[in-house]
Amino acid sequence: MKPSPPLAFRLLAPPIAAVITLLLLEGLLAWFWPTPFAIERNMYYEPDPYTGFRLKPHGIGYFQNGIPAVANGHGHRDDEVSLEKPPGVFRILVLGDSFTVGANVRQEEAYPQVLERLLNANAASGRRFEVVNTAVGGWEPFQYAQYYEHYGRAFEPDLVLVGFFVGNDAYNPLDAVDELPTAVLGRRVSRRAASQPLTAVRVFLLEHSHLARRLFQRATPHALVFTRTRCDAFTEEYLAVQRERLSNHLRRDAEREALVANSVAQIERIRQLTAADGIPLLIVLLPDENQLNPALQDRLIPADERDRYDFDMPQTLLRERFAALGIPTLDLLPVFRQDPRCLYMNDTHWTPEGHLLAAQAIAVWLDSYLP
Repeated sequence: MKPSPPLAFRLLAPPIAAVITLLLLEGLLAWFWPTPFAIERNMYYEPDPYTGFRLKPHGIGYFQNGIPAVANGHGHRDDEVSLEKPPGVFRILVLGDSFTVGANVRQEEAYPQVLERLLNANAASGRRFEVVNTAVGGWEPFQYAQYYEHYGRAFEPDLVLVGFFVGNDAYNPLDAVDELPTAVLGRRVSRRAASQPLTAVRVFLLEHSHLARRLFQRATPHALVFTRTRCDAFTEEYLAVQRERLSNHLRRDAEREALVANSVAQIERIRQLTAADGIPLLIVLLPDENQLNPALQDRLIPADERDRYDFDMPQTLLRERFAALGIPTLDLLPVFRQDPRCLYMNDTHWTPEGHLLAAQAIAVWLDSYLP
């Protein structure tokens, strides 16, 4: 009868084997999967003292379908630009959120980049236009104003354009930095979540273990990726997002008048800064699919509640408020209504065709404001 192994060996062998297995897995993952990025399928974010979070300079992430989401040295999803404006260049600085940054489309398909190409294609000899896309997914009007005040003015723009998405921006109450989310390891998180002790443990594991990163990424699927094949095909997740934004289109009343005040005040902040710099501020109102898709409206609104909604809102109210401030405003809702295509098939955002349509309308409208 063979003697049994010593007790110490029997006790230590399993944990030693487990450690060796984990080290081998770490080594294999480090070899085949060397560069982990943000856990969410989006761009890579970093904390910012003025805007809560912004795009990390030279950060790399991925939108759905593997579309690269790369930031330049200034933290813009744009080509590299110098801080100092080159001679002979008319520079347009664009502020906005995920619609303007070009969520889920390639960088060159986002409407600010398309706009730049259109303007330069029609420019007189010797004139060059540069459109600087400073947008960040998840930003609100307060963050547009904060960015322009603390960073945007340094780019010496000749004109500032705000892509104002009515789905998130119209009735937005945020007006203080401590109300904003921050970023941890490239991901946008609430300040409360960032301060929790378990977050520090998770950050340590994500920073030091490929295996932990892989497990966390598998355990946290990106719930806001919607694959649609028809304009009337909706997942429950998609409907939940659009349902949250449905109140934006309630009929105008005293409550709507009051709720829009903060967003308008943030745009007024930008106007005061641009006026001090002697440059114009223009607003482009970006419509939501709730306003355009009858099939989506049928899924979201019971027939006996239809009278509560006015799908020209909140644009009607916003145009009036911005006109009172002397801010030129382009409303893209009529432009998108006239187009029969389904232009929101890309997640909750525009398809490349939607970005092209927006850029073409903006280019025509800008003609009277350009040299």
